[in-house]
Amino acid sequence: MLTNKEIKSIADDVLRATLGPSGFERSDATEDVDSDGEQALFITARFKHGVSAADGKVALAALTKLRATLQKHGEERFPYLRFDYPDDEIPSAPAEDFQH
Repeated sequence: MLTNKEIKSIADDVLRATLGPSGFERSDATEDVDSDGEQALFITARFKHGVSAADGKVALAALTKLRATLQKHGEERFPYLRFDYPDDEIPSAPAEDFQH
């Protein structure tokens, strides 16, 4: 298994190459357990302000390239790729909507 520093370095390189034209800025990487109880990697691609969401084909290509590159370096855990666009608004509901 690769170290977190190695994973982040690989993720930054791959995502810069695949998502750079879409406004990719940097990545974060954490290790955790997925919904099946398996060890996994959670990579967050962080984007610049003012950019639109990456095209689905571009996003899929980024994940495919990331997984292949990590595997090439001996990493067996599956990388889940998340996208963080700072301009996305999170819809919120008033607190009273959650009261019983």
